[in-house]
Amino acid sequence: MDRTLILDAAHLKAKYPISYADAFVVALASREGAVILTGNPEFETVPDIVRIEWLGNNHL
Repeated sequence: MDRTLILDAAHLKAKYPISYADAFVVALASREGAVILTGNPEFETVPDIVRIEWLGNNHL
């Protein structure tokens, strides 16, 4: 983990109502151009930052 990732996660945590751990997921996915595969509703607040693929039937 590097300083830039830590700061990016901290900024996301300050701006969005997500946990600090989820902020790291978003920061890393954004950096790597990755898709987040989740069923966690906290990620509903950040679809403009990263692509989310939803598990389950909650988001059909």
